[in-house]
Amino acid sequence: MIYNISKVIVYVISFFLYLTTYSLSEITSKAWSTECTKDKKNCITVIRNEIKNKDKMQTLATAFVQMGSATQKKMNLVDAKDQTYKLSEESKNIPILIVKLPLNVDLSKKPAIVIDNKKLGNLNFSNCNQKDGCVTNMILSNNIIDLLRKGKTMSVISGILGNSQNLKIDFPLTNFTKSYAQLIKE
Repeated sequence: MIYNISKVIVYVISFFLYLTTYSLSEITSKAWSTECTKDKKNCITVIRNEIKNKDKMQTLATAFVQMGSATQKKMNLVDAKDQTYKLSEESKNIPILIVKLPLNVDLSKKPAIVIDNKKLGNLNFSNCNQKDGCVTNMILSNNIIDLLRKGKTMSVISGILGNSQNLKIDFPLTNFTKSYAQLIKE
């Protein structure tokens, strides 16, 4: 009996938490921008979605693109006559989309990334903590970058723990092209 009452209380609190988060959410960053450290060594292209609370601003979600380094192994032909190959490693910069979501997302369902109602794939969870919420990421191909440049809205659709409804967070793509160009120029 106590278990059932506790279960109902948890569902009701989750439902109200979802409603307050969803109804109060407002995109406070209306466009993408580039933010760098003071020494300009680390830059990201970012947009924030924050909820207004009477006491303080709380971040509901943040989406940003940063350049990451990937090492690719390559087999190079050294001598065609002897069929000798040499293994070499090549490092290159790749764009990574990182989205920070609230802690109440359902970790058993990967969040979907959608640009102008076209599903591109799913984000992968990397970690959850009190400071950042649940952090997800996706390597961006050239095709996805082109869709981000041409698109109007990027949506992240995620399950909510204990709720059959999904959470949809929209990020306008205003100024994405300009901010991304500045990011890859750095």
